Amino acid sequence: MDTLTIFGVPLFALVGFLFAAYAIVANDVIQTLGTFLSSNAQRSWVVLWAFASSVIVAVMVYGWVFNGGEIAFDRLNRIPYPEAGIQWWHVLPPLVLLVLTRYGIPVSTTFLVLTIFTLTGGAATAGVLGDMLVKSLMGYVVAFGAAIALYVVIARLFERWVKSSHVSEAHGGIWSIPMVALLSGVLLYLLLAGPVLPDPAAIDWTNWGLAALAALAVGVVTLRFNVWFVLQWLSTAFLWSQWLIQDLANIFVFLPRETVVMPDGSVDVTFDAGLIVFATLLMLALHAIIFAIRGGEIQKIVLSKTNTVDVRSATIVDFSYGLVLLWFKELNDIPMSTTWVFLGLLAGREIAISLVAGLRNRGEAVFDVVTDVVRAGIGLVVSVVLALGLPWIATGQLPDIQRQIFGAEMPPAGDAPGAETLSPEAGDGTGQARPG
Repeated sequence: MDTLTIFGVPLFALVGFLFAAYAIVANDVIQTLGTFLSSNAQRSWVVLWAFASSVIVAVMVYGWVFNGGEIAFDRLNRIPYPEAGIQWWHVLPPLVLLVLTRYGIPVSTTFLVLTIFTLTGGAATAGVLGDMLVKSLMGYVVAFGAAIALYVVIARLFERWVKSSHVSEAHGGIWSIPMVALLSGVLLYLLLAGPVLPDPAAIDWTNWGLAALAALAVGVVTLRFNVWFVLQWLSTAFLWSQWLIQDLANIFVFLPRETVVMPDGSVDVTFDAGLIVFATLLMLALHAIIFAIRGGEIQKIVLSKTNTVDVRSATIVDFSYGLVLLWFKELNDIPMSTTWVFLGLLAGREIAISLVAGLRNRGEAVFDVVTDVVRAGIGLVVSVVLALGLPWIATGQLPDIQRQIFGAEMPPAGDAPGAETLSPEAGDGTGQARPG
């Protein structure tokens, strides 16, 4: 089975990619496209799918052109392709994810899919799982705090206004042009330059002049639509791009690649261009199913939150979430659970709304938050059990969980306390050159 290939891709690798490409987006649709789908329920799913697909293609092209062909955006630097190739135990976690998604259980797709790669990666992945846990917990706390701070300020006026009014389909006034143009320009800057202030001495005025004209053109072209729908589509494109940059690693981890440690210690990961085109087309086809069923059973989690079916509230949620992901994207190249970040954002939002705006019973809000945390905890437990149990069933050996989480092995019996023990293959954690 491990020698059978389809279009040059090993069978298990292709099956794992297909399961992951569908299941990861289907489970994470609540955090990326859930508000977009719910607030645009009156529009054809084909239009919504085409819009989301255009963002996917743009991110792929951006990764290939500006990131040296690394469309996992450095998230696989410390998770090299398995030396023995993709095995059946790598494929089962995304299959389990499909089942969990079918029953509307939101879990961390990052932990469910990547844990088995980090626990079975030997010295190359030592400590990666622990770093993922720390970064994900930090993501929950930061998102929770940011949501509390934001919604304590805006909930009383904004969310009450949303609750008591409706958005019409009528187009906005001339005032919407500078508003949309300014927001488009800011988002373009964040996507290209990141969350840093510009250096006036290093600005390329020609390129930024063209970008300003493009932003102004967006404002003019979208004048015929209500400004809130324009803002919501812009926020969705921004959030969707940031989520893809964070989570494409969970999908492309199954595909052959080359990981090379450069002389300066940096890691260079490359994918074959033809494989990227093939994988992108498969992803677009699988996404059509998700849009056709409007997100499926798991979409109910978004619908249960306050005002999330309203395009105005959805816009604020998407922008807030996208900014948090952007900050963590720049922090380091460790993969993280975007699901935990989203649940933290929703938790802070629901609690702040219940306390300040009184639009929801406080007990219900707390129960909702606790329920989401329990579901995320179940997903983490399932991912660890699978990552430990499946290789043990196949090989009879358990991964060294202490080394893979903390980056160190248990010392042998009889060693002096504090003595450091390294396995023969232990290295610096980055791995050696591994042709895919």
